[in-house]
Amino acid sequence: MEEKIEGLKYLLSLSYVAIERSDEHEEVKRNLAFSVYSFGLLFESGEMTAPDNLLIKNRACYLISPEMHPEYAANKEYFDGLPMGEHTFVKGGGVTVDGKIKFDAGGYLWRKCVDSGLLSGMDAIEPTKYHLYELVYRLLTLSSVTDELKAMWYIFFPYIIEMGAPYEEEIYYKLRAIVLTEENFKNVLESKYSDRIYVTTKDMVLGGANPVVIDWFLEYTEWKNVKNDKGISRELEKYQRLLVMGDYAYVVKGTERMLDAMPDNEELFLLNMTAKVSLAGSLDEKERNVIFDEIIRDAQEALPSPLKKKKNYIAYYLGLAFLGKKEIDKAENSFKLSLTYDPKFELAEMMLKGMDKVIK
Repeated sequence: MEEKIEGLKYLLSLSYVAIERSDEHEEVKRNLAFSVYSFGLLFESGEMTAPDNLLIKNRACYLISPEMHPEYAANKEYFDGLPMGEHTFVKGGGVTVDGKIKFDAGGYLWRKCVDSGLLSGMDAIEPTKYHLYELVYRLLTLSSVTDELKAMWYIFFPYIIEMGAPYEEEIYYKLRAIVLTEENFKNVLESKYSDRIYVTTKDMVLGGANPVVIDWFLEYTEWKNVKNDKGISRELEKYQRLLVMGDYAYVVKGTERMLDAMPDNEELFLLNMTAKVSLAGSLDEKERNVIFDEIIRDAQEALPSPLKKKKNYIAYYLGLAFLGKKEIDKAENSFKLSLTYDPKFELAEMMLKGMDKVIK
């Protein structure tokens, strides 16, 4: 849930920036910002008590001092005693945020501020909250829309589908035309949030996904699983690049997610082991031993399998895990086992020579 909210917060932030940079009239900007904000509140995005600055600038939300509250004069003692260092819901509307009272356009306190004359002009007009399909379409057709914003809404739009928003066919197909392109698929794949999408089409269908979600993701799941001449899919290729860049934790998480859907993929299995061994060096002893135990378990289960062809690598990683746990004899036997599968396997030979020097 925490990762989901992190992604949604980032999506909201990108949307606010695009709205601000667009050439839309200020009233439309206000409506868009308010609609994005309202969508975020459905997922407890945190903006109730930590609004984006662009929400204030576009007057979707407001901040006032307690003295400006329409009921201050009648309840001076109460307002003066508000714990402003905390997020406290205020009698008469609003919530305390950084020494101010924050409230939303169109809400209870907003209405009181309009009636009292504190807000006037466009501020006194209740903003339009667009239907969610229309909101996303408006965002993706802004003059300021970025490739990243398109990719992020492609990833997260199914949340709108799954929450039961009314299906709007015409807008849906307009959205598909915008996001179902190879250029967008490349941007989606490179996003750190692309792991919110199903691994394979089969995984999606058998998992009982909403038919509209299946239609939304179908072309992408097929595209990312296309293999090159070495039998490596586009998604697996992504994790190989990230491994080289040192993002070991993300590779471990991503490859484990993929292994759940394709447990017999040996290249994926070995990449996962490589990432775990690499990650272990940055962990404390307790976490490191957990990783090593996982490698030992997985390697011992994989070695007897006729589906695994690169058993020299599997035995090698088994040896590294035993070595990490300081089980020297088991590590040595594992490296020797690796050489029975490939007598010229240099990695195992080097480990045995190094261990021999240390022991001597």
